Amino acid sequence: MRAFLFFAITLLAGCGFHLREQAALPATLQELRIEVADPFSPIGQELGRALLRAGATLHEDAAAKVAVLRIHADSVATTPLSVSGSARVQEYQVTHRVEFEVLAADGTVLVARNAIERRRDYRFDETQALGAAAEDELARKELRRDTLAAVLRRIEAIR
Repeated sequence: MRAFLFFAITLLAGCGFHLREQAALPATLQELRIEVADPFSPIGQELGRALLRAGATLHEDAAAKVAVLRIHADSVATTPLSVSGSARVQEYQVTHRVEFEVLAADGTVLVARNAIERRRDYRFDETQALGAAAEDELARKELRRDTLAAVLRRIEAIR
């Protein structure tokens, strides 16, 4: 029994699984400014909090010579995906798209303008109409979290 337990612990320890840690920012992005087209965008606020947790120092002064993370667009759209025979929507698709670029303090482009897009589908049950709004909001929150993580991974990949 002890040999089996030892084998199982060794196998689990050696599998390479690690919990996801905070983003490890490159040295060029330790001090940066976030410029968002929509200052009330939730992705800009959440991205700022995530960068602070990763150890970045955020600057608001546009005259400061620091790296810039520029969010050009942040959009969320809900579209019908399938329709029943009685012309009622059965499924929706929520799409979250973020366009961004990263500039170094000297103005060189670290990440050219690119887009990250995430999609999520959900069924609409007309007998549970009150839950549809909650499901749509949940899908939007999950997409925002996934998109934020993708942007952070892209920033983390800068070397």
